[in-house]
Amino acid sequence: MVALIAIGLVVVLLYSVFDYFKKQESRTVTADFISLEAVDDNTTRMWIDVSRRDLEAPSYCIVTAVNYAHAEVGRREVVLPAGGQELERVVVELPVREPAVSGRVYGCSDNLPFYMDPTSTFYDAR
Repeated sequence: MVALIAIGLVVVLLYSVFDYFKKQESRTVTADFISLEAVDDNTTRMWIDVSRRDLEAPSYCIVTAVNYAHAEVGRREVVLPAGGQELERVVVELPVREPAVSGRVYGCSDNLPFYMDPTSTFYDAR
């Protein structure tokens, strides 16, 4: 009986690992937080490295700034128009409620919501 449970756990573990790597491979847009600096009391400048597989499709990332307690103090959607390079460093001006000490990339996608227009300058990160 114990052997069957152990085999079952190994099968579930192997499936979970396989599923995790399959999902990681299917992501077409990823970003990494690089650095952050305070511009003034209400603005933080953040650098992210964005990697895209399909340069012909517009994409976007959501970035956040956090305080010492790891609470979110600012958030911004950054639209990346079609074109550019496969790996690109993007500078984001981020409005904040209080001083930020670090940043995070919440996530990225090439499936833009209906309200995001990649040709609009409203979403420019710079």
